[in-house]
Formats: sequence, structure tokens, C-alpha cells
Amino acid sequence: MFVGFGTLVNTALILLGSAVGLYAKRYIPERFKNGITHAIGVFTILLGIKLLTENKPEILKIFFLLLFGSGIGYILRLEERMERLQGEKKSGFLTASLLFTIGPMTFMGCFLEANKKDSSLLLSKALMDGISSTILSSVFGRGVLFSAFYVLAFQGTLTFGFYLLGKFVGDQSVANTLFLGGGLLIVLGLKIFGLLEQVRLINLLPSLLLSLTV
Repeated sequence: MFVGFGTLVNTALILLGSAVGLYAKRYIPERFKNGITHAIGVFTILLGIKLLTENKPEILKIFFLLLFGSGIGYILRLEERMERLQGEKKSGFLTASLLFTIGPMTFMGCFLEANKKDSSLLLSKALMDGISSTILSSVFGRGVLFSAFYVLAFQGTLTFGFYLLGKFVGDQSVANTLFLGGGLLIVLGLKIFGLLEQVRLINLLPSLLLSLTV
């Protein structure tokens, strides 16, 4: 298997799962959708807390990552562009993008594929994401489908970075990214519950991509 194979399969299964979920959502009762939404919100917050407590970041570097990453996001007006593309709740893109990319499975999977030519972990993740995207898209709409392209960009960057610089990527850089992702997940969870609506979280996502390079 070639480098990037796992990410391509991951992207394809998210697209497929999202399409199935969008078709099936008309058959799912609204009350059940609300229950799923609340469960996803709680899980997102708990996952964010877990990542915050398990990783010891370089706080000053986290600050500058957020500063420059959000600057890029606001200059490019990422959230506004996403709103125009989706035409419905943007929380679907946020929820799926972060849940599909933030976690040890993503980092270890990309590392193994880049350095050991072993795609098994990413393929397992791809299957899980495909199933999850079916549920998520039935609740949040087609924003989940667009998250496939963020997964492609994020995991592609991570895999390519590990392929070129895998020997030089330290544990601290990974810890910084996981910690930053945990904080964004908590904000996302609160937004799912209708809080912090003024925070344009999509504009902060470039900070995650930047954290992989420093």
C-alpha cells in the first residue's frame, strides 16, 4: 500500500457514510435526533477534557498557534465560506472534522503508514469514521460530508510530514496538537448545546494544521 492510501480510504468512507445518512435522515424521528445531538455534545466535551488532562503542552506556543492560526482563518474567511457552501447548520462540519482527526489513533495511524508502510490502523479508523459519519450526517446534515475534505487535508498533511520529517517530529509537537485539539473540542461541545455561538471555531482550525509543522 502506498503512503496516503489509508487517508484516501478514510475520506471515501466518510463521503459514503454521509451520503447514506443524508438519505436515511428522513426516516429518523426528530426526538431521536435530539437525543443523539445531546449525546454527541457530552461525548465531545468529555473527549476534549481527556486530551487536555493527558497532554502537557508548551503554553506559549499554543497561544501563538491560536493567534496565527485564527489570523489565517479570519483572513481567508473560512467560516463564512463554509456557511455559503453548506446552506445549513455548520456544526456538522465542525463536529465531524474534529472528531475524525483529533486523537492518538489519527497520529499513530499516519505515523505507521508514513514510516512503516502499515495502513492497518488508518483503515480501522476509516471504517469507524464511515459508520460515525452516517449517524452524524443524519443529525447535522451535509456539513459532515464536507468534513471529508478537512480529513483529507489534515491527515494528508500529517502523513506527508511524518514521511519527510518523521524522525524529527518530537513527542512535544504531538502533545501540543492533542492539547490544542482538546480545547477546541470543548468549545465545539458547548457550541453544540447552543453556547459560545459568537466564537467562529472554523476560523481556528488552521492552528491545528500549523501545530503539525512546529
